Amino acid sequence: MANAIILIRSILFSIVFWPVFILYITLMLPITYFASQKFVHVYIYRICTQYLLICLKYICNIEYKIENKEYLKRDTLVIIGCNHQSAWETFIFSLFFDELSIVIKKELLDLPIAGLYFRRLGCIPIDRTSPIVAIKTLVKSSNIAKIKNQNILIFPNGTRSVDDEHTEYKVGIYAIYSHLNVPVIPAHVDSGKCWARKSFLKNPGTITLKFNKPIEPGLSKEEFMNTFSNTNKESIISSNA
Repeated sequence: MANAIILIRSILFSIVFWPVFILYITLMLPITYFASQKFVHVYIYRICTQYLLICLKYICNIEYKIENKEYLKRDTLVIIGCNHQSAWETFIFSLFFDELSIVIKKELLDLPIAGLYFRRLGCIPIDRTSPIVAIKTLVKSSNIAKIKNQNILIFPNGTRSVDDEHTEYKVGIYAIYSHLNVPVIPAHVDSGKCWARKSFLKNPGTITLKFNKPIEPGLSKEEFMNTFSNTNKESIISSNA
C-alpha cells in the first residue's frame, strides 16, 4: 500500500511540476537575452526552486532542513564543495546566493532551452573526457567568476551517487581553491534517499543539507583533499546517526 501511494505521488509530482517548470522557463526565454545574470538567477532559477520545494512538500511529503547556514555569512568569495546525489541540490543553492557560478558538465550546454539558461547563469562548463583541459578551463573560468565577485559551486564527486563512503573527490576543487586563494565550504546532502538518481519515485522524508566549517586558504593538495574528504565522512556518520 505504501509503495502504491509513493507511486501515485510521484506521478502527480511529474504532472504538476515538470509541465509548469518547462512552460515557465520557455515563456521567460526571451527575457534571458536581455536580463542580467542576477535577474535570471533571482527571478527564474530561484522561483523554479521555490516551486519545486512546494511540489515536493505538498505532493511527495518531502521536506528539507539546512544546518550551519551561518557559515555562508562571509564578506569574501567562497567555493562551495558539495557531494551530488540528485537533482535536488542543483536547485537548492539558488536560495542562498543572488549570483552563483556552478561547475557543470559541458554536454549540458547543448540541451535545448536549458542550455541557454546554463550560459546566462554563468555556469562553468568542463569537458570530463579530458582532465587536463578540464582543469585549465576550470581555473580560467573560476578566475573570471572571482573578478565578478561570484561564489562558486562545484560537485567534486563529478556525478550523482549515494555511495558517499567510497567516493573519490576530483582534484578540480583543489585547483580552484589554490588558484583563487579563497575558503572552501564543504557541504553534504542526503537527497538521494528521497530522490534517487534515475529513479521516478520520490520517497517521503526530510532532506538535510549541512554546511561545514570553512577550509581556509593555504593548505597543500594532500592536506586539503584529506580535510575535505574527512569532513564529508563525518557528515555521513552524523546523518546516519
